Amino acid sequence: MQIKFRPKNPVMIASLAILVIAIGFGGFAFASHSFEAGVAGNNIPQNTQIRLDGLTLPPGGVLPVYDASPNYVSGHFLIRAPCDSTTHVPTVTVIGGHIDEENTRTHMDKMPLFYIGAASTAGSCVYHAHFPDPLNGGSPRTTDMDLINLSGQSISFNPGDAVVVNVQQTLGSINTDDYLGDVQLPGDLTNGNPVFDLNDNDPNNDGLGHQ
Repeated sequence: MQIKFRPKNPVMIASLAILVIAIGFGGFAFASHSFEAGVAGNNIPQNTQIRLDGLTLPPGGVLPVYDASPNYVSGHFLIRAPCDSTTHVPTVTVIGGHIDEENTRTHMDKMPLFYIGAASTAGSCVYHAHFPDPLNGGSPRTTDMDLINLSGQSISFNPGDAVVVNVQQTLGSINTDDYLGDVQLPGDLTNGNPVFDLNDNDPNNDGLGHQ
């Protein structure tokens, strides 16, 4: 088993252009693409890709996938991972926020995910997320992103499963904009992410910012 890290990969930037978002309106990444301004001039996004195929995450296991500390950032998160075929909820939980040496400065939350059925296959679903996503929840300041197994059973990833993180902008520093004691540890969370689907017949699970 081998995990490959490919930061600042221009090939991935080109191949995922239709899925990678830009900086959010007013410094935030919203759920709706109508808020996105795009990347201007020579400002090239930072891309990180991690292959998950062949990896097994034990119960309680945590896989860090990105760390920008002390900077909290905005951008786009893409993952292909095993999922429930009915609910489309991933078996692994995607979390983001800030993990610190001190628990009193740690705040992690589930990242709201948007299901992409057209790119999903049997056994694995494709999702994208915006960070931060002030309309749909998640941590308001993201320095770290992780996969955590809260299912109680080992999770084995399928061929083709991967994570892509695209960072568009640094919003500030956690050293000056602390959570001020608003503590939430990874172990405080339960299994599963909120999942939205813009292409089914249920308008109640579209998330905010798309009406």
